[in-house]
Amino acid sequence: MERKRIDLKRLSPHLRRVLYSIGKFADSRSWNVFCVGGSVRDLLLGRKNFDLDILVEEHGLEFARSFARNAGGTFKLYRRFATAMVILPGAVKVDVTTTRREHYPEPGSLPEIIPGSLEEDLLRRDFTINALAFSLNKKQFGQLIDLSGGIADLESGVIRVLHEESFRDDPTRVFRAVRFQQRLGFTIEPRTEELMKTAVDLSLFEKVSPERLRHELELIFEETDPPGAIESMARYDELRFIHPRLIYSEALRSELSRLKENYDWFRRSFPAEDLSNWRLYFGALIYPLSIKNMGETGKKFNLSRRFLSQLIAAKRDEPETERILSSPGEVPPSRIYSWLWGRAQEIILIMLSRITSRPGAGRIRRYLTEFRKVTREIGGEDIKRLGLSPGPAYAMILEQILTARMDGKVKSREAELRLARRLVDKVNRG
Repeated sequence: MERKRIDLKRLSPHLRRVLYSIGKFADSRSWNVFCVGGSVRDLLLGRKNFDLDILVEEHGLEFARSFARNAGGTFKLYRRFATAMVILPGAVKVDVTTTRREHYPEPGSLPEIIPGSLEEDLLRRDFTINALAFSLNKKQFGQLIDLSGGIADLESGVIRVLHEESFRDDPTRVFRAVRFQQRLGFTIEPRTEELMKTAVDLSLFEKVSPERLRHELELIFEETDPPGAIESMARYDELRFIHPRLIYSEALRSELSRLKENYDWFRRSFPAEDLSNWRLYFGALIYPLSIKNMGETGKKFNLSRRFLSQLIAAKRDEPETERILSSPGEVPPSRIYSWLWGRAQEIILIMLSRITSRPGAGRIRRYLTEFRKVTREIGGEDIKRLGLSPGPAYAMILEQILTARMDGKVKSREAELRLARRLVDKVNRG
């Protein structure tokens, strides 16, 4: 076991004060408390991490409740896993756990939580780089605890599993290895790769719920390079646990690369608009499946009914999309608008990444940057003042005015009103 002191100067003064206050409060109760896991890993790597993972011997939940009250924060308990979250002033999140060991009744099942020592807690974790801790108590403050060679693996850029049964206990660690590989730019050491492949070959994921798999995929898709992570997943044959007919092809690799470019462009162009990485990349990943298999997989992983129906519709519409948007002739903006309006932004970005022609891609981008933002200057009250009783004709007239505005046939409120008057007269004449 390696013991040395960690340099906390990389932390902001506010986070240092939080750590000191945690240690001081624990000392007042004679409790042993440690910073642990990803917080320590990122601190040693010089990476920003504004959340803290805290480990308390024997008294974790009592510590969390009392510390939250003492520090003026809020407290949330997760009794099933004997964990708690404290949110402190300044939006600092502190995850608090009691030292424990775990027992897995069978491969892939959720663990049974059993009180344990600090050593047992550190050695139950997934990878050596996540099994580091340092003390927050005054006498040992900053003393680093490394039971498994995690510091050496951090310095070498290696992801190494802690024990031979790790992936049998929790097969989702196979996905986690890929996530850390992508995030940190590390390599997976050879024996860990062998154990990953064994877990995949034994089909241990069949015992893991779709909800747990989805959670791991959501985390992977939030990394900076989801296409790279998907390629790594394919290298370890993990995609078949999404669907057995999901094949990683050169076409899919190219499409995911374009999707990342389009995603980055959209984020730069529309920073205030929401995008779901989960829907975007999972939708693109299952898109090559048949419509039947796409639907089954979307339901299995709990895609929203609306989004899944739009994804299926986009696949069915793809030949027509290509024909309309890739036409060599002029395509009126209103035609592009009517074809794309109402589809989720993630669906449109998937369509943009799959369309084969430059004119088609250009028209989708113009829809996103221009056409979807076009509005009318008149509304229903204006139609009413022109002498038309409220009814279904209102929507038809307003839609025609929007189309004319989009196609440049009317360019002012006065021109809209003149067109509206002609349309109202036509309706009234019957």
